[in-house]
Amino acid sequence: VLTYMVRTHPGLEFLQHTREFQDRYVETVIYRIFYDCNTHWNGKLTLRELKRSDLLEHMLRVEEEEDINRMLKYFSYEHFYVIYCKFWELDTDHDFYIDREDLLCYGNHALTYRIVARIFDQAGRPFKSDKPGKMCYEDFVWFILSEEYKKHPLALDYWFKCVDTHHDGVI
Repeated sequence: VLTYMVRTHPGLEFLQHTREFQDRYVETVIYRIFYDCNTHWNGKLTLRELKRSDLLEHMLRVEEEEDINRMLKYFSYEHFYVIYCKFWELDTDHDFYIDREDLLCYGNHALTYRIVARIFDQAGRPFKSDKPGKMCYEDFVWFILSEEYKKHPLALDYWFKCVDTHHDGVI
């Protein structure tokens, strides 16, 4: 569905000749959808989760809206571009993985060594990365969504787990 949307939506016409950006845009939209709709964090969207979400409403709206950037919830190309550029900027060797040292540079070195250690200990969320000690793009999208939308229930859970060093549900 998203691949078709990228090929046919007038607001994404400029992507027609950049396959890599098409793929990354689709990937990022999928991660954003699962971040917001998959409340069990299991990578499987149930019918119940779909019904409780606003995804279908936004999918219908994106079909009617020519300016994709007005679709802030999941589909904004500008939001994707910011996320992807931040990842690319941190991934200095461009191997498509971020390590602890890379993440320490996030937000002008806004993160402490301790919180980065907790993130890489996977306290907030288990990494999907297939390389030990490395954060893949999906892991980074999850991190940055939690960072940018701190009031979101999953972001609250993510950061609570990161600061709950005793794993006892108490800070």
